[in-house]
Amino acid sequence: MKSVTVLDRQTLIDIAAQELGDLERVYEIAQLNNLDLTADLITGSDIQVPDADTSKRNIIKLFADKANAPASAEDNNILEGGEENEGIDYWIIENDFIVQ
Repeated sequence: MKSVTVLDRQTLIDIAAQELGDLERVYEIAQLNNLDLTADLITGSDIQVPDADTSKRNIIKLFADKANAPASAEDNNILEGGEENEGIDYWIIENDFIVQ
């Protein structure tokens, strides 16, 4: 088992792909860290990860470079410069979009 530092916008699935080369092992990571599968991870926090399967080392090697690290979490509709996205694609029913 090892500890991994969470990068910006990473999810548990991203960590599973990066460190284990196997998305199905996301359940093990969640259980090890007492997290829900959909938990928002805090950038810079440490996550415990089980040992990787040696047959997946090519995938793990690909993601070893931080430039290739997967990061698929949503950006909370914030644009560069701090502006919030607008329009029907970003409206939330009963919040921005009122159904009458």
